[in-house]
Amino acid sequence: MTWSLEIHHIDLAGSGDSTLIVARDDGVGGGHAAQIRTVLIDGGRVGHATRIDAYLTAAVPEFAAGTDDLDVMVVTHYDVDHMGGVRALLARRNTQLYDNVLIFDQGEPANADEDPYLLYVQAIARGAGRTRATRNVASDPAPVRKQRAAQWLFAGPVPGVRTPPVMFGTGGPVPLGGNAAIAPPPALVAPGGAVIAPFNLANWWHPYWLVGREILWTDTAGEPLNSPTPGAPPPTVTCIAANRFVRNGAATATYRSGGLLTPPEQAKNEKSLAFEVRFGNFRYYIGGDIESMQEQNVSAYLNPPDSVAQRVHIVKASHHGANTATSRAFVDRMRPEVVMISCGTRNQYSHPADRTVGILEGYAGATPAPPAPAPPGRAVPSYLTGYQVPGTLLVPPQSRGGPTSHTAGRPAPLVRGNLRVDVSQVQADRDARGLWAVTLAETIIATANATGIAVPAPLVPNAIHRLVATGPRAALVTTVITGVLGGLGAAGAAAPAVAAGIAVATLAGGMAAVIPAVYAAATGAGAAAAPAAVAAAAGGLACDLALAAAAMAPALAQTATQAAAILAGVAGGPAAAAGAAANAAVVAAAPPGGRFTVTFYDRNAMGGPGQRVITHH
Repeated sequence: MTWSLEIHHIDLAGSGDSTLIVARDDGVGGGHAAQIRTVLIDGGRVGHATRIDAYLTAAVPEFAAGTDDLDVMVVTHYDVDHMGGVRALLARRNTQLYDNVLIFDQGEPANADEDPYLLYVQAIARGAGRTRATRNVASDPAPVRKQRAAQWLFAGPVPGVRTPPVMFGTGGPVPLGGNAAIAPPPALVAPGGAVIAPFNLANWWHPYWLVGREILWTDTAGEPLNSPTPGAPPPTVTCIAANRFVRNGAATATYRSGGLLTPPEQAKNEKSLAFEVRFGNFRYYIGGDIESMQEQNVSAYLNPPDSVAQRVHIVKASHHGANTATSRAFVDRMRPEVVMISCGTRNQYSHPADRTVGILEGYAGATPAPPAPAPPGRAVPSYLTGYQVPGTLLVPPQSRGGPTSHTAGRPAPLVRGNLRVDVSQVQADRDARGLWAVTLAETIIATANATGIAVPAPLVPNAIHRLVATGPRAALVTTVITGVLGGLGAAGAAAPAVAAGIAVATLAGGMAAVIPAVYAAATGAGAAAAPAAVAAAAGGLACDLALAAAAMAPALAQTATQAAAILAGVAGGPAAAAGAAANAAVVAAAPPGGRFTVTFYDRNAMGGPGQRVITHH
C-alpha cells in the first residue's frame, strides 16, 4: 500500500477560488483494494461551475469513468466568488458526481438572509444523498433567530453526533468536540443537551464545532471513520479555524475578531474556514479569505516552537494575495517553501497586492520601484494562477508576481494557469526541515564529531533558522558563521571570520576559498581549532548552497566537512570518513526526488512555452 497526495489549484477567470485535494492508495499489497478520497474546497463564482466540472473530470480518471464520486465539498465562507460555484455544481444535471457529497461550511448565519446563501442551501436540499454536516452550526457567537417556512433551514437531530453540551464561548479558550486523529471512534453516544430538538431556533451547535475535526475521513454525522487501510497513514484534512475561532492546542480554540467596528466584508472573511493538510511529514495550509487577525493564531498553532522542523511546506495565500493577510510575521513563522496564489487571469482586484508580493520577495512590505535594494530576508517562491494583463503581439502578458514568482498559463491564445502539487509517499517521509537545512545540520554535526567538540542543543536549530530566514549570499554567510561561533562560545572571533569569508566569497566565490579563510581568521582571533573548523565548514557550505543545484547537496556536505576537519588537524583518513558520514546522512534524511513537485503551463520556459514540472527540495 502506497499513498499519494494531489493538490490542484484551479485557474478561474477574474476573482474566484477553487482547490481540489485528492488522496490515493495504489492498492498494492494484500488485504485491501485501491481507493481514492477527494475534497473540493470552494467553487468560485456561479459562472465558474462549468469550468470546474470539466477540470474535475479531466483531473480524476475515476470521475470520468463514473467509478467514483466527489466525497467532500467545503465552502470556506459565503462570498459569491467562493460559494457561488458550489451551488451551481450541486444544481448540475446529467452527472452523478455531486449526488452523495458530504458538505462542510460555516453553518447558519445569525441574521443574514442573503439570496446567494439561500440558493446555496436550497441546492443542497435538492439532492437526497447529500449531507450538510454543519447544518446545525450557528456561525456566530449568538443564537440563530430566524423564522423561515422551509423545514430544511431549521436545526434538527443528527444521529451519532458527539457535540459537547456547551453552546457558546465566553471569549477565552473553549473546549473542542472534534477528533483530529483517524482512529476507531468510541460508541457514539451524544451527551445530554448536545443534539438539538427540531425547530428550536434558540439552540444551535456552537460556532467552533468544526474546529479540530478531520473532514476527509468523516462520516455523515461529522465523526471520524475507522482508519481506512492498514500501514502508512493516509493524507488528512483538518479544520483549524472556523467562524473566528482558531485552534490553539490539542483541545481548545480561541475567538479572534477584528473588533466591534469591523466592516461587514472583513467580518465575513474573518469567519473563513481554514485547514491543515498533512501527509507524513508534508504540511499544507489553506484558509479561504481569512484575515491577519486569525492568521496570528493559525501560525502559532501550526508552528508552536517557531522552528524550521515544524514549518508548513506550502501555504496558499489567503484572500487571493490581498494585503489583508499573509503578513510578514505570518510568513516568517510558517516558513513555507512556496506560496500558492489563486489570483485568476484578469482578476478585477489586481491580486496579489504589492504588499504581499514584497513580503514574499523578502521585504517587510511592498518593494520600492526598481532598482530595489537587496531584500533583508529570504524570498519565498510563489506561483500565480494567471496573468493580470493579457498583453499584445508587441507587449508580453503582465503578471502581478515578483522576481521569484512563476505565473501559470497564457492569456492569448488561452491556456489555463492551473497549478498542481504532487507528493509521493517517499517524499512525504522526508525530513521535514528540507534539503538545505538537513545539509547544513549534518555538516555541522559531522565536523564537530570529527574535531571532538560537543554541539550544544540549540546550535543546529539556530543555524538552520538563520539559513532559512536569510536572503542574499553575503548575508547568509555572515549570519551562519556568527551563529555557529556564538553557539560554540567563540563569539569574539565572529567579526574577523565573517569579514574574511565575505571578502573571499565576493572575490573568488566558492566553498574551497571560504573555508580556509574563515578558519584562519577565526583561529587568528583566538578561537580554538574545533569551533573554527565547524564555523568554516558551515560558512563555506552556506556560500555554495546559495547557488548549488539540489543534487550537489550531499557532495557539498562531504567536501565541507572533510576540508574543515583537515584544517583542524584531523588526519586524512578520519577526515574523509567524517565527510562520507555527512554525505550519507544527507542522503538518508533527504533522498533524491525532492519534497514535492509543482506542474503548470509556463509560457516563459527556457525551451519554449509548455508544461513544466518544478521539484522543490
